Amino acid sequence: MQQEQVRQFVERYLASFSAHIVESHPDYLTVKLPVEVDKDIGNRPFYWSWVEKMNIAYQPLVMTFAFHPDRIPEGKRAEYLHLGAARMQQIFASTQKHGRFLCMYEQKGGVLGGTRRSTPLVPWLGLNLKISLLCDKKRDILLYLGINLHKPQVAHDFTSFLFSLPLTPTIPDYFYTLDRRITVPQALSMAEKTVADVLELEDQTWAEEAKARLQEELEILSAYYEELARREPESAEKEEDEQEVEENVEIIPEVEAPAAPTPPPVEQVQTFDEYRASGGRILDFLRANGIHETPKEEVNQKEWRKSTPDEERQRRMDELTWQYEPRIEVQFINGGLFYLSTTPPSNSTPKGRNASKSPVSGRIL
Repeated sequence: MQQEQVRQFVERYLASFSAHIVESHPDYLTVKLPVEVDKDIGNRPFYWSWVEKMNIAYQPLVMTFAFHPDRIPEGKRAEYLHLGAARMQQIFASTQKHGRFLCMYEQKGGVLGGTRRSTPLVPWLGLNLKISLLCDKKRDILLYLGINLHKPQVAHDFTSFLFSLPLTPTIPDYFYTLDRRITVPQALSMAEKTVADVLELEDQTWAEEAKARLQEELEILSAYYEELARREPESAEKEEDEQEVEENVEIIPEVEAPAAPTPPPVEQVQTFDEYRASGGRILDFLRANGIHETPKEEVNQKEWRKSTPDEERQRRMDELTWQYEPRIEVQFINGGLFYLSTTPPSNSTPKGRNASKSPVSGRIL
């Protein structure tokens, strides 16, 4: 997303809330935030809790968004907006929060043949779905479905069809809506069946290859721990021999050396950075400044218990299974209810058709 696209997106986002634009400059945009936008991107939750609790009038937040890092306006507290900015991520989250569901009507002239005539609008449920094929790799398929709620019918690539229609949030004059004979749960069942049909047309080689890679990794892991278990008895014998040697070694009493002269006191470094710069150790600095050191006998050794080989092996196997095992996830992106007088083109995907020719083949990421 280029900076021109960032500005267009922000302007469309603010226009959808009827935000008051104080100043529109080619390099920046000054806007007075509405209530919903202020709560989402204003970063002042305590202020809003106080306003709502005291039931007082709020003071709108005025912000200036700059879209070019080299052309920040002087004398203004501007914030540079780009794709990776934290404020931009808040705008994306607010857009998804308020624009995930919508209701639109197709707008056409209701006067046909010189006489006023009412036109019926058919209810359609639009669903934008993301199908993720997951293993140690990932592939996404975007599916745009339209489900007729008046009679059972499913249309693919429904979003592209909607872009070609004049839509309005209010029902136009001389139009009326037909009854919804299919409930939303029934429509969702039809969507599930359509997703299953699309997945059936997909090549399943990716899952077979993922299972083969998983089996190979598990065999390597099993061989490693089998070799480790075989070497454990030898390591235990060596440790016993070393302990016996240590027990048989004659202990010679140490001769107490004369005490070394006490070094002159050194002026303590004031800051930790200066102490580190002089070559001192962190532990010595903490001891010198009275930091309490927990004795070893007071440390709970159970929390630091070393894992057994079997526990470590099982943990590694679970990690490999999570990474390589093939699985499919379906995520709902957004959707809405659309009342249309134009019928979408029929582009169903019958069984046995090549997946590369399906309407979703161009939506694979």
